[in-house]
Amino acid sequence: MVTPRRKAIRKTNGMKTTSTGSTTTSEKLPTMNFKLDTYYVWLGASCDYAHKERVSSGAYHAELGGKVIDSFICTDDHTTEFRMLLTAMIHAMETLPESSDIVFMTNVAYLQNYNREPTSETANSDLISRCRELIPRHASVSVKIVPYHKYPILSELHQLTHQAMEGYRKIRE
Repeated sequence: MVTPRRKAIRKTNGMKTTSTGSTTTSEKLPTMNFKLDTYYVWLGASCDYAHKERVSSGAYHAELGGKVIDSFICTDDHTTEFRMLLTAMIHAMETLPESSDIVFMTNVAYLQNYNREPTSETANSDLISRCRELIPRHASVSVKIVPYHKYPILSELHQLTHQAMEGYRKIRE
């Protein structure tokens, strides 16, 4: 059992400002407490189900103390965005320092299963198994489900993954 540590907390209570032409609107962002010594890994993905090669991408921005310290994008064809998200999670757990506290921030509820024992029926059981292998490397690993429309970073990651898919498709043509 890990002994709890006191942690410094950074509180967000920001405003998202959007300008269109001569009007400016502000939308209050949700208030969240972020521990300064915890890695917050924002996850996003995109998949193009309309194309037969079904290109998918996953990405993350890892933050520590409110600053982006690492970014990652992966892309592949004939797969799903869920595999790409799990691949991004694995990359983060392999890359971030051992004994870290990691919170994955996403709007994808499917990722809550990253730490459950896969069965023969479990989709992506190979990647879920790898996630489970990496959990003991860290002090704590969790997934927090957040609303997509309230966190602009999720939209930015979605756009990045969409651009990565388009670039991958052009290279493969």
